[in-house]
Amino acid sequence: MTSRRRTEFAAFVLDLLNFIEEKIGEAMDNEPSQAAALGEAAGAIPVLRDRLRDNDEMNAHCILALGNTLEARYAGDWWDDFAQMDRQGFESAARDLVGQEGRLAILRKIVAEVDAS
Repeated sequence: MTSRRRTEFAAFVLDLLNFIEEKIGEAMDNEPSQAAALGEAAGAIPVLRDRLRDNDEMNAHCILALGNTLEARYAGDWWDDFAQMDRQGFESAARDLVGQEGRLAILRKIVAEVDAS
């Protein structure tokens, strides 16, 4: 089947990573919205996983960096648990994902490098 993709791979993946990070940031900034914001972020995971199938190298990088947050068998439970964590545990896990040194920032750099080559 011919691909009907309309958005370049790197731009699409970067937009999804940004969306996920924005939603985690929203949950960090507003404790009452933690579950809802993370539910929205989790909704981007199947779309990201589907698009990553177009690029084996990037798919491997994402699986290594994100592990259970992305893996089809575990992602749903991981995101549900993340959304329900106590505030201290949530903030610790969120810092691991977002920020200049977070796993999502590292993935953005990798996507940009793969796109540039």
